[in-house]
Amino acid sequence: MPSAKQLLRKKREQTILLKLDEMEVLSRSQIQKILHIDNVRTINLILSSMSPYLNHMRFSENAYYLNKKGREYVGSTNAVNKTNQLEHKLMRNDLRIYYDYPHDWKNEAELIVTINGKKQRIIADASFTIQGTIFFVEVDNKQTMVNNYKKIDFYAEAFRVIENRTGNEPMLIFYTNSEIRKEKILAYATDKGITAGVFTKRDLQ
Repeated sequence: MPSAKQLLRKKREQTILLKLDEMEVLSRSQIQKILHIDNVRTINLILSSMSPYLNHMRFSENAYYLNKKGREYVGSTNAVNKTNQLEHKLMRNDLRIYYDYPHDWKNEAELIVTINGKKQRIIADASFTIQGTIFFVEVDNKQTMVNNYKKIDFYAEAFRVIENRTGNEPMLIFYTNSEIRKEKILAYATDKGITAGVFTKRDLQ
């Protein structure tokens, strides 16, 4: 009969595999948060023992995704490779974990609104709701600031349309990689009159 320690290890491994299937790629520290493991050595031992099922790539720390054997084990058809914007997806998953896995979280969420009689659309990096408020997520990894400003311009108009229709003002969440960019994005969003939260990695720790 397996020991309690062996059963716990098995449960943790199953959780890692299922979360990787769901979220595509996770860093070592993200997996630690998911499993509530404080000790780095413990999580590294678990991940090392799972190497037959995982690929990894080094950024500031190792990031893991399912290899062919791992996908077959969990019945996944979602193949991930090194060209699939792994850094971008890691940042998006930071927010998903931070907001405690919203039940209606949707990656690549399409928003279509009619502005001045013309249909316009944007694909947000993600969307979810909290108590009836819609949150739209934008990950600023390698975007130009000009492109960020264009997105904010769109959301400013779209949010007014949504608020007039539903009575609830949506919220924009930006996740960026520098304090300078954070300040610029927040100032521009404020100037456009929309409610925005702008985070860096340090804010989520």
